[in-house]
Amino acid sequence: MIVVRRMRPGDREKVAGIFEESFTGSYQYWSIRLLDRLETIVAEVDGEVVGAAELYVTSCEGYGRVGVVAFIAVAPAWRGRGVGRRLVEEAERLFRQRGCRFAAASTRSSNRASIALFTSLGYSVHERGSGVFEELEDALYAYEDDVIFLKRL
Repeated sequence: MIVVRRMRPGDREKVAGIFEESFTGSYQYWSIRLLDRLETIVAEVDGEVVGAAELYVTSCEGYGRVGVVAFIAVAPAWRGRGVGRRLVEEAERLFRQRGCRFAAASTRSSNRASIALFTSLGYSVHERGSGVFEELEDALYAYEDDVIFLKRL
């Protein structure tokens, strides 16, 4: 069973390792650098941390409070088993609890796994150049990305 909970201090090294395995370049740098600054939730199976997501809430004109999944990663051996889905579902629950009207995330169009995950959970896809992308790019720090996911909560 996949249990999702808030990250504890003892989880930090494992989460940083998952981010290091999952990301490259600036994504790797920022995911690890922001570990102590953003709210982080982890997914664990039998006491082992197998995935994590970093979250924050922002406000955006025309959208109100928006919950953002800044980074999400699953250990390679656990991909395709519903871990990412559980992390996003818990993020949405937390966002609703905090009065968010929308949940959002961003990625590159080459990230097929993220696109499959977020669309399967009912997120709409907005490409760079679209109105929604332009309205949310700054709030999501999506400067290196070309896809934004958005879902009304």
